[in-house]
Parts: sequence; structure tokens; C-alpha cells
Amino acid sequence: MSYAIMRAEKLKSHQIHFSQNHNERNHKNYSNPDINLEKTKDNYHLIESKNYSRDTEHIIQKNYKSTKTIRKDAVKYTTHILTGSHEQMKKIENDPQARKAWINANLEFIKKEYGEKNIVRFSVHRDEKTMHIHAVTVPLTSDGRLSAKEVLGGRKEMSERQDRYAAQMKSFGLERGEKATGIKHENAREYYARIEQAQNSIDKNDFKAQKNAFGVYKSESVEELQNVLKSQKTALKAKDLELAK
Repeated sequence: MSYAIMRAEKLKSHQIHFSQNHNERNHKNYSNPDINLEKTKDNYHLIESKNYSRDTEHIIQKNYKSTKTIRKDAVKYTTHILTGSHEQMKKIENDPQARKAWINANLEFIKKEYGEKNIVRFSVHRDEKTMHIHAVTVPLTSDGRLSAKEVLGGRKEMSERQDRYAAQMKSFGLERGEKATGIKHENAREYYARIEQAQNSIDKNDFKAQKNAFGVYKSESVEELQNVLKSQKTALKAKDLELAK
């Protein structure tokens, strides 16, 4: 079964710099091993922003209707990642018509959910293992207030949005994941940092099978080595499945 994956995250002004550098590939030092800078040329924008902060302030000045002064620590950005299970996404990516249709369906979804006038950026990334979309929106309500809490909603509203997204993605062979799994979410930066740390831990361990007096590897030593490696790979796979859910 292939799943539709959509995640949203609130960002304050001091956090947007990292997001822009990552999304725009502004430097070459990434902890994410899946980024292939030789394929970055295949990334492109449907809605482009060279300066998130400037363009966000422009949207707020134009569409903010409340008489209240916006707090300095207010959440002005919501970032979104839209993708799906790897195998199905490769099929979509490799079919130009399906790829274009999937991208347009995601753009229409973001417009409908968050308002077309509130979109700062909408970009397609094809230089990682799985094709995905990065979107940045300003959390303005329909009556012109700035409220990420209201726009994103609580657990019920977010679950319903996942339902709507899955319905939009059904024609592409992507389905709704399990509801209320209880898994604590982490952002992409935390996830990749954790996986990198785990891999480094594996690399530093000196697992060696022992030989007997005749220079033949002991069967029990080989079995122990296999079990250690299997447990490490199982732990990493479990974390990947948690993230997918």
C-alpha cells in the first residue's frame, strides 16, 4: 500500500532562514545524505520567492485586516511538505503526464486550504530520494487575521485535512495513512540529524567475525555479527516507518 504524505509546521521569523537556505539549496553542507546536488537543476518553482521575509511582509501588509498590532514573536510562516511512499512516487515522477498532474493537484490543494493569495512559495524538489513539494504560506484567516493556530487547527481539523488530502491523491495511487497512531512528529532537520547520528554510531563500532586456529571464521562469531547488523538495520527501518506514518 502506498501512502499520501502531508506535513505542516509553524515557523517564527527567526526560524525561516534555515528553511529558505535548505529549500533554495543556498549552500552545500547538508546533513541529509539523500540530496544529490547534481540533480538540483531538476528542481523548479511554480510560485517563487527570493526572500521569504520580504514577500511574507508584503502579503501581510496587503491582506491583514485586523486592527491589532502583530506581535514580534507571532507565527508568520507555515511550511508544508507534500509527497508519498517512495515506490509510487518514483512511478509518478517517471511519467511526465502523471508528474505534472500530481504537482498541479497539490497546488490546487494548497490554494484551497490556505488561500492562493497567502502562498509565499511552492517548489518541486527532485534532487532527493523521493520527489516532494515544499510550500510556504502565511497563516491569514479568511477575515484577515494572522493566526496559525486557527488556520492549521487542532487535532480534529488536521486529521480532516489529511482526509481531504488523501481524497485528492487517490487517483495517483496514494492512500490515507493510519489515523491516531500516537507517533510523535519531528521535523525533517531533526529526523535526518538523528539518522546520521545512528549511522555514525554503527560505523564506529568495530564488528569483526573471529577465526579459529585454521583461519576459518567461527560459525557462532559470524552469526553474532549478523545478528548485530540485523538489529541495527531493523531499528533504522522502524524509525523510517514511524516517519512515513
